[in-house]
Amino acid sequence: MLGAGHRNWRGVPVLALVALVAACDQPVERTSGPVVTVFGTATDRDADGFIASMEAFERSSGIDVRYVGSANFETDLLERVRRGDAPDLALLPQPGLLRSLAEDGMALPYDADLADAARRDVDPRLVDLVSVAGQVYGSWYAVSPKSLVWYSPRQFSARGLATPSTWDELIALTDRIEAAGTAPWCLGVRDAGATGWVATDWVEDLVLRFAGPDVYDGWIAHEVLFTDPAITDAVERFGTIALSESRVNGGNRASVEFTVQEAAQQLLGSQPDCLLHRQASFLTDFLDRTLNVSPTGDLWVFPFPGPAGAASSMLVGGTAIARFTDRPEVRELATYLTTHEAAAERAGLGGFISALDSFASDAYPAELNRTLAQWTRDAEVLRFDASDLMPPEVGVDAFWSGLTRWLGGARLSTTMAAIDAAWPMVATPRVVEERGASEG
Repeated sequence: MLGAGHRNWRGVPVLALVALVAACDQPVERTSGPVVTVFGTATDRDADGFIASMEAFERSSGIDVRYVGSANFETDLLERVRRGDAPDLALLPQPGLLRSLAEDGMALPYDADLADAARRDVDPRLVDLVSVAGQVYGSWYAVSPKSLVWYSPRQFSARGLATPSTWDELIALTDRIEAAGTAPWCLGVRDAGATGWVATDWVEDLVLRFAGPDVYDGWIAHEVLFTDPAITDAVERFGTIALSESRVNGGNRASVEFTVQEAAQQLLGSQPDCLLHRQASFLTDFLDRTLNVSPTGDLWVFPFPGPAGAASSMLVGGTAIARFTDRPEVRELATYLTTHEAAAERAGLGGFISALDSFASDAYPAELNRTLAQWTRDAEVLRFDASDLMPPEVGVDAFWSGLTRWLGGARLSTTMAAIDAAWPMVATPRVVEERGASEG
């Protein structure tokens, strides 16, 4: 799917989904057959979907797949690995974490057959994200487009509003909604052990659109510092919305109080609290399954816009499959998860977009997933979530927590300097040249 079309990118991963056994934190007890344990972030309907999609594999292979999800995934995974209780497989949304585990000798490299399966029908630049020194340490399961703004077509129609195609049009729409007495934006960044990722997603999208993919790539490599104007400009642009008393539901400090799920709910109903919500494709996991998700229904989506005339860009997230044990049944499941058969089983249940290049769009039963898969395929510039590619102590620690503190009133200069100071490696930063006014 991801390799089609002309685009400028370095890697497109997978946000994937993995399931929760019996919708709780404990794996279901089975009575026979070898067992493979899988550990991941999903603790909701993503988890249910993964479990259901494994049933055909379990019947044909005789292998019991047992999944445990954690809201504190990164911390819990590291603790399990260090105390010798690693899962057989983990589905990681952070390639940077996977590379760190590989460099520390905690994750196992894929052997030749597994590596071939991981490369098959997947863009090689994606494979590079889960490789260290030429050795493959993971495979990709699904992608999750993130450059999306959700809205209610019913509300837009009733209020005479139209979806924007440029950043300036988005701000004009924001102003119009605000002037009519409704908070334009829903925003909540609180999320258990992962608080702050919603804010970093906003900033990443703005860096990609206004500074461009070369700066974005340099930022991930720490060649461009967080204190560089290219990055602080993006944070300040986000701040024109997030720090506004009247542009965000609940006021400018409410975003650090609202959870990710609460912010999604605020968009709905006959009298919604707000009319716009930037969130990834998995937003629907937080909402009622009976919603009419369609271009004329309760909920739909438009691409997060950039400057007029800019290339179409898509930020994505994803989940990589990492291996911590080496048994035949573990290799069999890891190989199965790279196949069209596994993708079709999961796609048929909804809430999933495959990472496979040639996975057919008509395999998705929902119009939403067909649309998002097409937008991802057609993007001219495609980049993976920056925080998930950075070293974990930066991307999923200092960056997340730093922007959360900034939303709560911390100084931007102090915040960005502190994130730079968290970087664990020596880098040679470069200063981005001044950009023309046409770039924002």
